[in-house]
Amino acid sequence: MPPIDDASRPRVAGSVDLTPRQRMAGDHLRMIHDHFRGQLAALTRAVGSLLDGSGDAGAVRAEVHALAPALSAQQVAGLCGQVCRFLTMHHGIEDRNLFPAVAVLEEYAPVVARLAEEHLVVHAHLERVDDLAVAVAADPTRADELLQAVSDLRADLESHFAYEEVEMTEPLGLLGLGV
Repeated sequence: MPPIDDASRPRVAGSVDLTPRQRMAGDHLRMIHDHFRGQLAALTRAVGSLLDGSGDAGAVRAEVHALAPALSAQQVAGLCGQVCRFLTMHHGIEDRNLFPAVAVLEEYAPVVARLAEEHLVVHAHLERVDDLAVAVAADPTRADELLQAVSDLRADLESHFAYEEVEMTEPLGLLGLGV
């Protein structure tokens, strides 16, 4: 899967001066993303321990599955464990509630459309990481593939988060939307 292309993203941010109060929703979004960043760092450590021989594939998968609260099996059918559920929940809230609200501001509609497309890319990464965590349990020689999958996930997710944090702060503040 090709990486998310930053150069093709629509850009709107920087056109509005927000008050400190209006910036609070963007700050909250960044805090949520920082939580995910921490969880992804933990996942990377788990994969590293697998590669250096101090861990096993079960530990990697447990790290993936420990990243989110439990949801019903129906909500997560076909997705990759708890990390996928948590990100799915986060992105689902954005897709169903936040993005349609922001899209009423015409200039931000292309941004929310792009962010929704990127959610699909992120979820493909998550499924690949979970699939490889299972595969490595049966065949430890595939650990390098898992490391690459985690690296790819982190790169695209960080790019997505950074873009969203920049582009969504203004519309969230203008509309008085909480996250």
